[in-house]
Amino acid sequence: MKTRSSRRIVRSVGFILLLSAICLISFFPIFWIFTTALKPPSAVMCSPPKLLFTPTLDNFKVVFAKPGLGLMFLNSSVIALSASLIVLALAFPAAYSLARFKMRRKDDLAFMLLSLKMFPPVAVVIPFYIMYNKIGLYDSQLGLILLYVAVNIPLAVWLLLGFLKELPVALEESALVDGAGPVAVLLRIVLPLSATGLAAVGILTFIMCWNEFFFALVLTGRYTRTLPVFLYSFMTFREIQWGPLMALGTMMTLPVIVFSLFFRKQLIEGITLGALKE
Repeated sequence: MKTRSSRRIVRSVGFILLLSAICLISFFPIFWIFTTALKPPSAVMCSPPKLLFTPTLDNFKVVFAKPGLGLMFLNSSVIALSASLIVLALAFPAAYSLARFKMRRKDDLAFMLLSLKMFPPVAVVIPFYIMYNKIGLYDSQLGLILLYVAVNIPLAVWLLLGFLKELPVALEESALVDGAGPVAVLLRIVLPLSATGLAAVGILTFIMCWNEFFFALVLTGRYTRTLPVFLYSFMTFREIQWGPLMALGTMMTLPVIVFSLFFRKQLIEGITLGALKE
């Protein structure tokens, strides 16, 4: 008995140490970004790094003094929110159809849809650039929103498909027996039960749209550039302004962290598909 209990203690301690090491490795880059943003310019590139320094907001002042910050923050917010809402509105009925309706080679269709996410952006950005120039969507919020919707729908459908398969069909069948129509079942039964899955997919989609850089760099101009493109402006052929770069990175990261913490329960339940048990 003592041997078994000692083995359990060793396993528990080992698991805790492993988990602590993983958390430390995962959060260290965020910690480094935040601390570098608060360092004075003289302490940013010190070797070895200075762990003790007087915090300053000089790097943030440089970011706010640069023109265009407000417009790019507005562009990022409008584009990411709009694309996320449209993705949810389109992906939910598509995932529900794949989860509930009988059709030939349904699994192959779902995998084919997910495979669209595997295309590298560099392979399709030039056709999109030419097409957008011809139809007038270059340097427009609408053009970037439509592109983000097309890029993120496959993954959203795949995630919602796995979540909807976990929901019991008996609830929908009972509602149909009671006289509810298919639309009423979808809106009154399935949609409320899918709130956690929708929240998780919406948060993930928002993060991917908020952080997307390559398409925004190529397909936007003076009026619709987003924060990741603005972040790139601190990297020139002469120097990399690490202090302002980290300050803007902190400003970009904080809204996502706060947003994720606010919906952390829905995010965890949606990802683990633990919303409902029969």
